[in-house]
Amino acid sequence: MSVLYLLSSLGVINGLLIGAFLVFRNQNKVANAYLGGLLLALSLRIGKSVFYYFEDNVDLLILQIGLSACTFIGPFFYLYTKAIYKQHRKIHTRNTVLLIILLASILTIGSVYPYRNHPAIWNGYIIYGIYYIWAVFTLLGLYNAVKMLKPVILKPSTMSKPQQHLAMLTIAMLIINLTYQMALYGLFTYIWGALIFSFTLYFLLGRMLLSSKFFSPKPTDQPLANASKKLEELNVLMDTQKPYINQKLKLDNLAVQAGLSKHSLSKLLNEEYRHGFAQYVKEFRVKEAKQLIHTRNELSLEGIGYEAGFSSKSSFFDAFKKITNSTPSEYRKSHQLVA
Repeated sequence: MSVLYLLSSLGVINGLLIGAFLVFRNQNKVANAYLGGLLLALSLRIGKSVFYYFEDNVDLLILQIGLSACTFIGPFFYLYTKAIYKQHRKIHTRNTVLLIILLASILTIGSVYPYRNHPAIWNGYIIYGIYYIWAVFTLLGLYNAVKMLKPVILKPSTMSKPQQHLAMLTIAMLIINLTYQMALYGLFTYIWGALIFSFTLYFLLGRMLLSSKFFSPKPTDQPLANASKKLEELNVLMDTQKPYINQKLKLDNLAVQAGLSKHSLSKLLNEEYRHGFAQYVKEFRVKEAKQLIHTRNELSLEGIGYEAGFSSKSSFFDAFKKITNSTPSEYRKSHQLVA
């Protein structure tokens, strides 16, 4: 029992420390901030389980805090996967509103019906409502994760490091959620959720340490297997999901969506496509701009450039001129004449 207590407690403490670090010291990375919130919520909930499992007389306020934290586990997991999938660069207002509504709701309920005075209400309607929110948002997060992992889900050996971490976190979230949902009906003990959380946390930390440059093998110069097929698949992804409309799209982001490592994608675009990442993205943005010129007459040319993913008017006009041998205004005029 002492070993279980040690493992569970260390997982909770480290989860709180890492979560706080990600929230308060990594504000420029939206996904990391949501991951920090997820770790904080999980740590508080699991800390409650550890106390409840190993201590005989637990203050009911601790139970209330732990159960309240459950409200945010599913939403933070959903927002984390959404931020990665949509490549969010800032925290959107609607996501902040969602978290504020959840916080205001659980604080109001906790003030009106404190656990110390109303344990029956908490163990009835409130806990079922909290677990329902947890389950629904976990499924929404799973939907985002599956969309990102779909290209490699049947080929785990081809997963990049970020994809491996996302897959591991998603599996852990599902198992923890199922464990607690089933424990609610007496089918499991809550301590399993604490142990799964601890093992997952340490596994991911170990993977991150081992993936440092010191331990990583140097990339080889061998030709990329099935390069033409991979480029075709990448072209389909660009046409269907349009990641290029994100003005801050980077090689790393596209590699995650394509199910390739950063090195493999760079090699593919330099050797098979032959013009590199920047030119590849510009061509799709210009293609999108031409389509918008045909279909969105209400937009200005500058607006069309932004809609297509260009970050400035000058970069849009320069790329359009080089690729089509005409300016956007000349292209629009010629199209209007034909129409």
